[in-house]
Amino acid sequence: MRTNKWILITALAAAAVSLFTLQQGCKKSPETHVVLIVLDTLRADHLPFYGYEKNTAPFLSELASQSIVFGNVFSASSWTAPASASIFTSLYPFQHGVTTGFIASKYLKVELNRIPGEIKTITEVLKENGYKTYGVADNVNICEEEGFTQGFDRFKLFPYKNEKKINRQLEEWVKEIKAQKKYFLYIHYNDCHHPYHPRKPWYKPQKKKRRDLIARYDSEINYVDTKIKKMYELFGWDKNTLLIVTSDHGEEFWEHKGKRHGQTLYSEVIRVPLLIYFPEKDRGHKRIMINVSNMDILPTVRGYLDIESKEVEAGINLMPAIDGNENNMHERYIFSHLFRYSRYHDGKKKFHKATIFKDWKYIFVDEFQKSFRRELYNMREDPREKSNVYKKNETLAKLLFSKFAAFEKNCEKFDQEIKRLKLDKKKMEELKTLGYVK
Repeated sequence: MRTNKWILITALAAAAVSLFTLQQGCKKSPETHVVLIVLDTLRADHLPFYGYEKNTAPFLSELASQSIVFGNVFSASSWTAPASASIFTSLYPFQHGVTTGFIASKYLKVELNRIPGEIKTITEVLKENGYKTYGVADNVNICEEEGFTQGFDRFKLFPYKNEKKINRQLEEWVKEIKAQKKYFLYIHYNDCHHPYHPRKPWYKPQKKKRRDLIARYDSEINYVDTKIKKMYELFGWDKNTLLIVTSDHGEEFWEHKGKRHGQTLYSEVIRVPLLIYFPEKDRGHKRIMINVSNMDILPTVRGYLDIESKEVEAGINLMPAIDGNENNMHERYIFSHLFRYSRYHDGKKKFHKATIFKDWKYIFVDEFQKSFRRELYNMREDPREKSNVYKKNETLAKLLFSKFAAFEKNCEKFDQEIKRLKLDKKKMEELKTLGYVK
C-alpha cells in the first residue's frame, strides 16, 4: 500500500515537472528582439520551401524548417511603396493613402504619397513599448518623404547600393544593437529587384532572354540568402529573437504578357513568402495553409508580445493559427489594390482590385474609365491564373467584388498626404535603372 502511494506521488511530481517545463518552453523572454527582413521583389514560388525546383535559398530553407511557414500569403499591392506601407501599418493602400511611389515623369517631377503621421507604424508601436529601433533599406521608396522613418532611433537609406552597403551598416551597428535590452531591426534588401545582376557561382547563362533573366533573378536570391545567413550568425538571431522574413511583392516574367511588377495583381506579383522564427523551440517546423496577408505581421507581433492597441488594423493576429486554433480564418476575405496614373500624366487613373477567398480570386480592372475587365480564377486548380472562369461563375464573382466594395466604402481612411519633388538628371538616371521612370 505504501509502495503504491509513493508511486503515485512520484508520478504526480513528474507530471508537474513536465507541465512546468512545457510552460517554460512556451514562455517568451521579456527581452525578445524583433527582426523584420523584407526581400524586395521576391516571389514565393522561386523559393525551394515553396516548391521551386532550384535550391535558390539554402539558408532560408534551413530556417524555414525551424519556423512557421505560411503557404498562401498575399500582398496588399504589387509595388513597393503601397505594399510596404501596408506591412508597416496593417492597413490597405486605400486606407493609409500610399498608393503611388517613386515613379517620375520625363519632366523631372515626382509626386509621393506619405504615411499619415496619425497612423502608428510597427516601429512606433514597438518604440512605445521599450524597444530601441533600427532600420536600413536599399529601396528609394523606403524613405523619410514617404513616412517610413517614423519611430526609428536610427535609420539609413542606401538607394539601390545592394547588400554591401546594407550589411556594412549593420556591421557598424552590431555592438550597439546587441547591447540593447530589446531592439527592433528592419532590413529591406533590394538585390532581387531589376536590373538583376548575374551572381557567381549560381548564374548560368541561358540562350533565351526570358530564361536568362530568370537565371539572373534566381542567382540574386542565392546571393542575398548568403548575406542574410551572415547577419543571422553575426547578431545571434537563433536566441531571444522573433525573426520574420517576407517580401513586399513578387515579379512577373511574361506569365501574363508583362514583366517586372506594379502592373497587375496576378499570383506572380502578389504571392509572397512569410516565415516566422520563434525563440521557443516548440513553435516551429509547421506549415499553415490558410490565406493570410503580409499586413498580418504587425498584429501578429503585437499578439505575440502581448501589446494591446486601439489602432485601426485591417490585418489580423495570426498567433491563434500558429498555436493550432484557426477558428473562422478560412472564411476570411483578403484584398489587394493597385492604382496607377496614366503614363501621359493627363489625370486619368487606372485601378486593379482583387478579392481572395478560399480557393478563389476575383480581379476587377478599371482601364482609365474607358473599359473594364473582370477575371475569376480557381487558385487551387489553376495556380498560374490562366483560365478566366468569370462567365461560368458570375454570381460568385459579383459576391467577391461586393465584399471589396463594401469594405472600401465603410473602412476607416486617413487623409492622404502628398509630397512633390523635383529631381536632378542624376537621380532620374538612377530611377530609370530601376524602372521607376515613365
